[in-house]
Amino acid sequence: MLSPQCQLLERNLGIFDEGEWVFINPTDAYFTDALKHRPLTVLHQYFDMFSESVRVVPSYTLDSRDVESGGLRCEQKVGHHQHVFTPFETRHQCATDVLVFLPKAKAHFSMNLRMAAGMLKPGGRIHVVGENKGGIKSAAKLMQQYGATQKVDSARHCSLITTQVEDTHAAFEPSAWLETHTFEADTTEWDVVTMPGVFSHGELDPGSRLLLEKHYDGMRGSVLDFACGAGVIGSYLMKRYPHLTLEMLDVSAIALYCCALTLAENQQVARLIAANGLYGVDTRVDHIITNPPFHSGIKTDYTITKRFIADAKRVLNTGGRLQMVANRFLPYPGLLSEHFTRVHTVAQTSQFSVYMTA
Repeated sequence: MLSPQCQLLERNLGIFDEGEWVFINPTDAYFTDALKHRPLTVLHQYFDMFSESVRVVPSYTLDSRDVESGGLRCEQKVGHHQHVFTPFETRHQCATDVLVFLPKAKAHFSMNLRMAAGMLKPGGRIHVVGENKGGIKSAAKLMQQYGATQKVDSARHCSLITTQVEDTHAAFEPSAWLETHTFEADTTEWDVVTMPGVFSHGELDPGSRLLLEKHYDGMRGSVLDFACGAGVIGSYLMKRYPHLTLEMLDVSAIALYCCALTLAENQQVARLIAANGLYGVDTRVDHIITNPPFHSGIKTDYTITKRFIADAKRVLNTGGRLQMVANRFLPYPGLLSEHFTRVHTVAQTSQFSVYMTA
């Protein structure tokens, strides 16, 4: 069954009959099948939806130095549709209509809205679809700065909003949205580059801080930073243990882009992997360290971490260790015990626990 947002769009297929369309972050890989007769560009900031849409790219690997110097972009043509996995689009005036699927974070939406405006030809329109409880009403207020805004339809607890953009806008400039912060944990300082759409944007979250302060200090060999975000954990470890071989994995193109910039800021290098969990990842490592996500949209969702724990055993070398931090209310000790013989609670606060398997 299609997502509620795409079910709403199904009621309004006529709006796609004309124009040059770009979709940003569709919430369903199969909605575009209803438009297979029309040319369409689909921009994915998340690899899971990109991979499910193109069905032939299980993971995407690159050197952090290549991202830092040349950006991150993976394209795949499916019929009349061009699917692009990338953190942002800097092409100017390449569409008459841009459809933005509402993200969770307001700052992320503001950035994508500005990106959409830069892509529009004169007289173009921005359309936004999202869940009512996900902030679509406040999104409509943000859209009004670009022109006259109206609700087109509402159903399935979602709304479709359209703005007729009144002025032309310059191409999107990623540098305008980047921020660099200096963090400190356990007497180690390092710089982190981040932008809207990345977990814990602009701050060192308490869970990651606890993990860094209580991590296993005998690390050597190869390390996978799973759900790496802007590179907070992996870059810290490279500061502490420069001899490590580092791999950093995330589903988000924005996160991987910031991660590459974070590594460059600290004179470090790593192998970056875009993937949906560990599916399609054939690497083997001595350590996995992670502050994994437990939200999908606005709902608590254990699916990603459950699958990750099951797959981690396959990725770890013999004798390898998995270290993770999680909210105390999450049922991870039992899940870890299903796949690992020894599970230790290394540290605990009123909010978080750090677990290590051996």
